[in-house]
Amino acid sequence: MNVATIRLISRVLFMPADATVLLPQKLPEGKCPVLWLLHGACGDHRSYLYSADLDRIVREHSAIIVMPSALNSDYGNYQQFGTGYDFASYFFDELMPFVYATFPASDAPEQNYIEGASMGGFGAALLGLMHPERFAAIGMLGASLRESAFLLPYENSTSEEFRRAALESPKKFPTEYGSPDAGIKLKEVNVITKYPTIRAFLDSPDCMWRRFPEVVRRGVLPEFYVACGTEDLFYPATERFMELADSLGVRDRVHFVIEEGVGHDPAFFDREIVAFAVYFGI
Repeated sequence: MNVATIRLISRVLFMPADATVLLPQKLPEGKCPVLWLLHGACGDHRSYLYSADLDRIVREHSAIIVMPSALNSDYGNYQQFGTGYDFASYFFDELMPFVYATFPASDAPEQNYIEGASMGGFGAALLGLMHPERFAAIGMLGASLRESAFLLPYENSTSEEFRRAALESPKKFPTEYGSPDAGIKLKEVNVITKYPTIRAFLDSPDCMWRRFPEVVRRGVLPEFYVACGTEDLFYPATERFMELADSLGVRDRVHFVIEEGVGHDPAFFDREIVAFAVYFGI
C-alpha cells in the first residue's frame, strides 16, 4: 500500500491538522471505498499504522483508509478552548471534501465507513450519527455511547452548577471510564459542561444515548458494528446498548461481537478493525 501524510492548514481549527491516508498500490479505474479510522485517547493519525493489518483492507478491497489526528477531543466541538477546537466541523467541512477532491475516494454514502477504538469508537458514533446519511456503517470497538439518565435531575442546572457539584463530590455521579465506585472523571465533566446548561448537553451531538433513538425514528440509521470484551470497562454499557437496540427494534442493524475474557486490549481492537472491513466487504 501507499502511505501519504497530509497536513491541512485548517481555517476551522485555526491550526495545522495532520492525517495519514493509505491507498492501494494499484489504483482501480473507478472510485475507492473509504474507511475513516479514528484513534483512541492519547493517540494520533499514526496510532494504527504499524499495529492493525491495514494493508489487508487496502489490498483486498482497493479501499482508502483515512486516519486523522483529533487530540483528546472525543471528536466533538469545543468552543471554549483557545480560538476553538471544533473537530466535528473540521471533519465534515474541510477534511472530507479535501480527501474526495485529492484522492480517488468515493463520496457515495454506501462506500463510506467510519470506525474507531475506545475514544475513536465514541467518535465514530458521534460523527456517524451527526450525519447518518453520509455513512454505510459505524464501528465501535471497546467504546460506549455516552449515557445520560443520571443527568435528568440536573436538567435545569447551569453547567457551572453541575461542574461545582461534580468536582466537589465526584462519587455521586457515575463514570463511563472504570469502576462505578470511582466517580465521574474530569474529562466527562468537561464534555458535559462545555455547553451552557445540562439541557443543552442533552440536546447536543455529544449525548449519543439520545441521538441514537432519534436517528432510528428518522429511518436513516447506518448499520452498527459493536465489538467489546467481557472484561472491558465499557462492557456493562455495551450490554445496555444491546438492550437499547432491542427496545428500538433495530437489533438487525447492530452487529455485536462479544469476546469472553478480553479487556480494553489494543490487540483485540487491531483484529476487530480488520473484522469490521471484512464484515461489510469494504
